[in-house]
Amino acid sequence: MRNKPRLLIVAPAWIEGNWGGGKVLAPPLILALLAGMTPPDIEVIVVDENVERVDLDANVDWVAISAMTAAAPRAYAIADAFRKRGIPVVMGGIHPTVMPEEAALHADAVVIGEAEPVWDKVLTDLRSDNLQQFYRSEFCSLEGLSLPRRELFAGGPYILPLIQTARGCPNACSFCTVSTVAGRKYRFRPVDEVIAEMEEIRRRFGKRLGIVDDNFFAKPARAEELCRAMIRLGIAWGGQADLNIARHPKLLRLARRSGCRMLYVGLESVTDENLRAIHKTPNLRDGVDMGEAIQIIQATGIAVIGSFVLGLDEDHPDVFENTFEFVMRHKLAAVQCSILTPFPGTVLRDELLNEERILPDKGWDEYSFSRCVYKPRHMTPEELIAGRLRLCQRIFSIPNIFYRLWPPNRDILLRLGANISYGRVHRGQGVL
Repeated sequence: MRNKPRLLIVAPAWIEGNWGGGKVLAPPLILALLAGMTPPDIEVIVVDENVERVDLDANVDWVAISAMTAAAPRAYAIADAFRKRGIPVVMGGIHPTVMPEEAALHADAVVIGEAEPVWDKVLTDLRSDNLQQFYRSEFCSLEGLSLPRRELFAGGPYILPLIQTARGCPNACSFCTVSTVAGRKYRFRPVDEVIAEMEEIRRRFGKRLGIVDDNFFAKPARAEELCRAMIRLGIAWGGQADLNIARHPKLLRLARRSGCRMLYVGLESVTDENLRAIHKTPNLRDGVDMGEAIQIIQATGIAVIGSFVLGLDEDHPDVFENTFEFVMRHKLAAVQCSILTPFPGTVLRDELLNEERILPDKGWDEYSFSRCVYKPRHMTPEELIAGRLRLCQRIFSIPNIFYRLWPPNRDILLRLGANISYGRVHRGQGVL
């Protein structure tokens, strides 16, 4: 007889059967966040299907599932299995937020938006067996948030822990769901609370961490305050930024002193017409082009991981060669190449639906960045998939990896690890 009710929190696999195997970059932060908001009189179990398959016969009282679009079919299968056993299921995350009616077909309750404002109510209603169908949440203050329970992942095959210091993004990139689910305004956590959490991470999990803010440098004055406070921690970190950071070389140097070793940057396309069409305004800058901005960042000793979207409307078959040439010329530390994906909740999806270019026979599991679910304007879906395959094979070939990492520096192992990690991601998507 258990003294505590048992809550299972799951991050489902994107691809059926794609669980486990080797090192994983980081555990899903949402699982630890939900666990941290759950009171101690509830026993929490977390399962990341990147690492292990969830046990559908698990002895639990309640189940919570956080799903992205590509993981929705697997999330629904998990939910259906537990509900068949009479176990209540709560579902949330990006996909249920933008497709709540669909998610409600597979869950007893759906959280729409951020969990923090409603999680206590959800747990109260679970205890009283009185769940509502929908829990609609407003964008919350980031002050005084519960600490994520990262210890639940201790001993797992993860490379580094994650932390979030801000949410939201004012950019209006047509293919992105961030502004829809996190808002068009930046919200920041207090610097002292961020530093206290980083100190706890350093004490318990080591000196490396990833910062998952969509743009760490969104507010330069706040980024400067945070970087100055981080210097004394002696950590190494990576984060996300846009190319506007190249306008602030002093802040870049300060970030390096604070431990910044890598920045993931959405470069998206080497074609200006594409950048204008998707409203990627930070990459269309007066006076300094993308290549020059990358050089400014990398000159400080901060490596750039470039993200590209393939299949935009101004992409012709030469996009693969042009992208490869750009990657090699600027010696990007690592690269993510994604096929344009019209996620629900985006302007892009509405546009392609109006143009009748969404392929009707594609399930959500094919919205994985590696498959084509729409009709490209200047090539066939098959040509787009094959072109990406060849591009990734070239970028992640051993000679080309070392060409981009030459000459070596003190971060060579970190940069090599980034290539191995991103290469593994692409292999998991059937790319290599």
